[in-house]
Amino acid sequence: MYYLRDIQNTVQQTAEAIAEVLKIEVEIADQDMVRVAGTGKCHSRCGQVMDEGFVYRHVLTTGEAIIIQNPGDHELCLPCCHHGHCSENAEVASPIKVEGKTIGVIGLISFDAEQAKRLLDNKESLLRYLEKMSELIAGKLVENYQSRQQEVLTNQLITVLNLLNDGILVVDEQKMITNYNKVAKKILAIPDKQKLLLKDLLDSDNLWKAVAQNGNFSGQVSGKRTLGKLFCDAFAINTQGKPEGAVIVLKDVQQVKKIVKDATVSGIETDFSQILGDSRRMLELREVAYRVAQSSSTLLIQGESGTGKELFARAIHQSSKRKNHAFIAINCGAIPENLLESELFGYEEGAFTGAQRGGKLGKFELAHLGTVFLDEIGDMPLHLQVKLLRVLQERRVERIGSTRSIPIDVRVIAATHRDLEQLVATGEFREDLYYRLHVIPLSIPPLRERKEDIPLLARSFADYYSRLIAKENVAITPEAIQVLMNYTWPGNVRELGNVIEYSVTMTTGNTITADTLPRRIRTQAPLPARVQSLNLAELERDAIAKALEIASSTGNKDEAAKMLGIGRATLYRKIKEYKIAEKRTFS
Repeated sequence: MYYLRDIQNTVQQTAEAIAEVLKIEVEIADQDMVRVAGTGKCHSRCGQVMDEGFVYRHVLTTGEAIIIQNPGDHELCLPCCHHGHCSENAEVASPIKVEGKTIGVIGLISFDAEQAKRLLDNKESLLRYLEKMSELIAGKLVENYQSRQQEVLTNQLITVLNLLNDGILVVDEQKMITNYNKVAKKILAIPDKQKLLLKDLLDSDNLWKAVAQNGNFSGQVSGKRTLGKLFCDAFAINTQGKPEGAVIVLKDVQQVKKIVKDATVSGIETDFSQILGDSRRMLELREVAYRVAQSSSTLLIQGESGTGKELFARAIHQSSKRKNHAFIAINCGAIPENLLESELFGYEEGAFTGAQRGGKLGKFELAHLGTVFLDEIGDMPLHLQVKLLRVLQERRVERIGSTRSIPIDVRVIAATHRDLEQLVATGEFREDLYYRLHVIPLSIPPLRERKEDIPLLARSFADYYSRLIAKENVAITPEAIQVLMNYTWPGNVRELGNVIEYSVTMTTGNTITADTLPRRIRTQAPLPARVQSLNLAELERDAIAKALEIASSTGNKDEAAKMLGIGRATLYRKIKEYKIAEKRTFS
């Protein structure tokens, strides 16, 4: 909407210019019949509503100019209280239009015969002159409106930019900084009210070259007024295919680490109360884990798949002094060997084909002051074991393609379901790394060795999955619990959780019965009491010990080797490997 009051100074100056040229009094009213500007007698009444402006109302309605030769006697003046004795000798009223709509009136008023003669002798030229002056006012009004709209839009954009967590720089084609938000000002230490080039703030040669060639850049850059690297994304500004600058998005390293921390810890915080189990072994394990959480020593958590190794690692992190920093979990067996090194240690720009511009931070750097959890450490390639050992010893990392090392403060928790001692014996795992990781070992028992925890775990899973699918709390019958107790659980707690999820979903009522459980759980015969483990190494050890016990009556190890289907030399090696104590002397 256009309002003459928005450019009141311009309107007043225009009125004064008209009065000076025509030697006559001028007043200008807006669409609300408010006198916006005036000269002579009219000037003191600016800002007042013109209650008796019948001629002006006519012009606002019709949009046509009008000349009144006999004020007080004209038909438009009939409603006026001064009808018949008006002090004016003549009057001219011309519309001010914007986009075809009349938004004001310019009025010329003569109070003596000489002024009236000047008005009436030059009607046509006078109306053309007023039309041009109206156009001038209308043009200024549109210009002011557009400027105001541009200012509003600019303020909106600045407000949005200042709400972002990233630093934003706007650069023109001459690499001059034209705008920036508060975050950019802070992380780049931009001085107040000072024109700066991009090169004054950033090491920008590679950045600008990439934007010019490809239209964008993504990588790390160095700040000229701040220490350390910044993460940067830059995008070209193009108008009709012509580059006119760029928008640069900056992230502070500390902000990136906060994002990593929020993503890896905040949403899945774990404490020891969430690790269920009242068996003696679990109570002892939780107590030991809680004690070691207070230190920064390297931990090795061993246990079969599904026993909750990562759960323990997260609880240890959450109970430590590092809980406000990142917890980053890496599955060493799930990432391809050629990518694992760059994931762990990062790389510099140009380190290899396909390396992103600016390089990349590794997980160890991102976890600075926090915890790195290396799951399935037994699957880590030997050449990376060497580099990991160096990191653990020196507390420094070296990115791929870099010649400098970066100090880090990271706690390492490793985990595996494999027998690392056996892998060391076969040369698949470095002995020095094994002992470096084995500072404080934690061994999580399989579920079959703590079956007294099954009822508690099963009911907890039932409550959880009942809430998850918006079902009334599902109970478990004693018969179903007994079936669960008889099963050997090769998949451990993870498998138990899957079984309960299936049962809660499939039951038609609010109770899990023995018949609700999966068929494989119900039909498996209990293992003989003497079988305590399904671990191949433990089964092999038990078989050798049993064979030696049976053959002890003859005192001949050849007999034990024949029962096992192996040679005498292999038997000796296995006895030494498993450290099997012999009950009597064999020949």
